Amino acid sequence: MTNEPISVDLIRAFRRSDDAPAGWTDEEVRASLERYRRFFLLAARYPQARLAPTRDIDIFWHLHMLHPVAYSSDCQKTMGRIMDHDGGFGKGEGELPELQQAFSDTERLWREAYGEPYVDRIAEGTSEPVDCWHRCANTCWHKCQGK
Repeated sequence: MTNEPISVDLIRAFRRSDDAPAGWTDEEVRASLERYRRFFLLAARYPQARLAPTRDIDIFWHLHMLHPVAYSSDCQKTMGRIMDHDGGFGKGEGELPELQQAFSDTERLWREAYGEPYVDRIAEGTSEPVDCWHRCANTCWHKCQGK
């Protein structure tokens, strides 16, 4: 028996996906999958917290959900519930402050749990170091993408 919380081969799913970002190295794919695994475990550790994924984590979350039997089983086994995903949250009227707070909370819990920054160059989908002080979630709410 394994303690691995994710039972499906998400690297294979990433490679087969039409939505996978182009140009990611094998190292970036593995690192992003590990970040998703940690996010998944963070959700299990803090069941009442509203967590906001980074772009790279969200990609693997979507891939995991595309295997509904495995996703359901993994969620039940790891956290005793199905982790819901509210895609597009933050775009609705009045939701942006909630998204910003959720992201800030996620960033704090991540740093406490793993002793490292939540946002990095892989999370932002760029090979350049991230120096954006806004720390966006999977949607760039302050319109600085591409800088």
